[in-house]
Amino acid sequence: MNPGTTLRLILGDQLNPRHTWFEQQRGDVLYVFMEMRQETDYVLHHAQKVIAIFAAMRELARQLRAAGHCVYYLGIDDPDNRQALPDNLDALIVRFSVRVLEYQAPDEWRLDEQLADYARRQSIPCRMVDSEHFYTLRDEAGRLFSGRKQWLMEHFYRHMRVQHRVLIDDDSRPVGGQWNFDHDNRKPWPGLPSEPADFRAPHDHSALWQTIVSAGVNSFGDANAAQLAWPISRAEALQQLDAFIEKALPHFGDFQDAMSHRAWRMFHSLLSFALNTKLLDPREVVARADAAWRAGSVSLATAEGFIRQIIGWREYIRGFYWAHMPAYVEQNVFGHSRALPQWFWNGQTRMRCLAHAIGQSLEQAYAHHIQRLMVIGNFALLAGLLRCWPDWSPLRCIAGISASMSMRSSGSNSPTPSA
Repeated sequence: MNPGTTLRLILGDQLNPRHTWFEQQRGDVLYVFMEMRQETDYVLHHAQKVIAIFAAMRELARQLRAAGHCVYYLGIDDPDNRQALPDNLDALIVRFSVRVLEYQAPDEWRLDEQLADYARRQSIPCRMVDSEHFYTLRDEAGRLFSGRKQWLMEHFYRHMRVQHRVLIDDDSRPVGGQWNFDHDNRKPWPGLPSEPADFRAPHDHSALWQTIVSAGVNSFGDANAAQLAWPISRAEALQQLDAFIEKALPHFGDFQDAMSHRAWRMFHSLLSFALNTKLLDPREVVARADAAWRAGSVSLATAEGFIRQIIGWREYIRGFYWAHMPAYVEQNVFGHSRALPQWFWNGQTRMRCLAHAIGQSLEQAYAHHIQRLMVIGNFALLAGLLRCWPDWSPLRCIAGISASMSMRSSGSNSPTPSA
């Protein structure tokens, strides 16, 4: 490395290969990836989530090296890996004579505080930059709702539609004359049209999974490492988006709230992992759904229903999270105290909907928003489960994000995006 090295830290959910960081190849910039027990162990994650994130991290590191960037990768079993972010940074700053530390804004309060505290204690400049992913700034929703008694998602959603000119006419009114077609999105699925074939490409990550297990990482759920189907690159994520728009989106709107033991994917996009790791940009996902409606491929109700999940719920929940942390995650509004039933770990309960939703979460690492909210989340709320519930939660599965987990654990039980 050249004198005056800048260390740029890339977290496991910051895998956007189009970030402006990567526009130029610089010999004095070192991109650092870390697989750490700190991140695998702070809660119990689904096995597929751990495998997919590590695999996607390794793939982006490979791509950056191929493009001429300087990359340092700490594997989970690397003898130099101190397994904690501050300790690893300390060692790398000395090893590479780092003069500047840069990192992208984390999506989790825990990591945000850890990095901010680390930066305050350093003698070198430390800078946080935007992840260049979300529509909104962290505090944008908080400013929008300042002085209001309630955080109504519909108010936020309409604001976003107008601000970003999504499904809006020249007079800033909603196309079709109404903002929300939710009443058209609640049909039961009779079995037809048929669920499309899984449009994801499987990978054999058996070797990576063995490395993870040998390193002592604990997880839950089926690893399915030999045929893991979650995308690990932007190219694969785009292929998945293309297939969803063509094969599943036309029927997504009608059946987005439906459940069936005959079809676990239904017509959902399964894009949450690609979005949350930033392989995909939410703007391009929204634009594709908008374009499909304008081309006549899908109904307005279908396009609006899907877009609402991305530009509405996803951004709203993130804004709520940053406006109310850290106190919010510690709230226990109803004074819940019951322990998590053992059948949450195997799905063996006579309550059919719960058995199906939990079993699917364990097997596939995925449950859509109605399964998470109306079945599993509602049971946890009514049964008075203690805050240990989020440590199992399907939000620790492939689509899990800290913001939506926190809302549900405190008693809010608000919906989460169905993508």
